[in-house]
Amino acid sequence: MALIVNGLSKKYGTQTAVADLTFTIDKGMVVGFLGPNGAGKSTTLKMIAGYLAPDAGEVILNGISNQKDPIAFKKLIGYLPEANPLYEEMYVKEYFSFLSDIHEIKNKEQRIQQVIQMLALETMQHKKIGQLSKGYKQRVGIAGAILHEPQLLLLDEPTSGLDPNQLIEIRSVIQSLSAHAMILFSSHILQEVTAICSKVLVLHQGKLVANESIDQLLKPVTNNLHVQFEEDISHCVGMIQALGIEIVSANKQLLVVKTAEGVDVKKLILQFAMDMGFNIERLHVEQASLEEIFKLLTH
Repeated sequence: MALIVNGLSKKYGTQTAVADLTFTIDKGMVVGFLGPNGAGKSTTLKMIAGYLAPDAGEVILNGISNQKDPIAFKKLIGYLPEANPLYEEMYVKEYFSFLSDIHEIKNKEQRIQQVIQMLALETMQHKKIGQLSKGYKQRVGIAGAILHEPQLLLLDEPTSGLDPNQLIEIRSVIQSLSAHAMILFSSHILQEVTAICSKVLVLHQGKLVANESIDQLLKPVTNNLHVQFEEDISHCVGMIQALGIEIVSANKQLLVVKTAEGVDVKKLILQFAMDMGFNIERLHVEQASLEEIFKLLTH
């Protein structure tokens, strides 16, 4: 099973919303979709869902095209838009029953109860949707998207409006769903992406600027070496520079130096410490956070 997005493009007049977007997602993957406001994330999700027609490109899920066979394609996907449109005059369980009939779900009552328990909606199932808090409305939207057990789940800002406890619960739900489906979700909460995603797509001005696993994306990009000494080494700056090491900063016991290709800076620092009789408490290469990488990719 795989989702293939190939050359997807969309313009609004002279404004390019999405430009030649190409990527794949395999079964079991949870993929984070990142980008600043206006980058084209929601437009892309709408095109994948078949809600919006692309100007160019194609979307294929398990061999089925969303343009050539849209009905068969839509049976395989679950989609939660950013606006989370709900029938607020309906009761929660009534809404799920309505969706179950649309999807022609067998064992309807059993599946509805499974989803209610999964999203912790037991105490809300007999309330009108319009009476619920924003967080519970978001849960109802997610429940509606997964009710028919889709093979691809598209979630546009699924954790919007949730409190910290609800965030943890929804994170657990998304991870459990990945055992049977592919999940693509956009989010502005970068910690959530780091916690549950195996891969990240980053859009900037409609173009894909990153398509990496989390591990690849979080590899060190600054390559600064931080060395914490037990002794004050501020008077030794000249000696360290004489070894061919570029110093970023030296503040008493903390030394920050640049690494360079072909130069074993760690070895030089360790030899320096041995020669001077200094003790090193800690030594590590600085690693950029996802926030820093996001800023780097989208400026």
